[in-house]
Amino acid sequence: MLIQHIDGMELEKEKPNTSEDFFNRSEVTYELNGKTQTFHLLYVRYFEEKLQEELTQHEFWKEYLSFYKITEIAALTALLKDSAYLKRKRSYINSYDEFRQLFNQPNEELLRSHLNTIKQITK
Repeated sequence: MLIQHIDGMELEKEKPNTSEDFFNRSEVTYELNGKTQTFHLLYVRYFEEKLQEELTQHEFWKEYLSFYKITEIAALTALLKDSAYLKRKRSYINSYDEFRQLFNQPNEELLRSHLNTIKQITK
């Protein structure tokens, strides 16, 4: 898998009666088997706020969260954590425990390789 782009954003209301401003979207564009795909991960913004403090207590995450926001890396983390996400274009996580599991016991070597490569490209 070749990671081409990662991004994250806080959604904003498009209409006054919607709740988009409670959600974040993370996306990753990657090439796999010669095909370029984009995966979008939507989740409740509060999950990120709650997880931020916990992750900065871990040495691995502390290093990368000084350069990346959780919003930017959540979709990449999901793809690397569970290959079932490779079959999807988008996914929604509505459970804090499920979101937290994406960041627990990551494949540090693989994630480090991808994040360092992206960091080099964006410098």
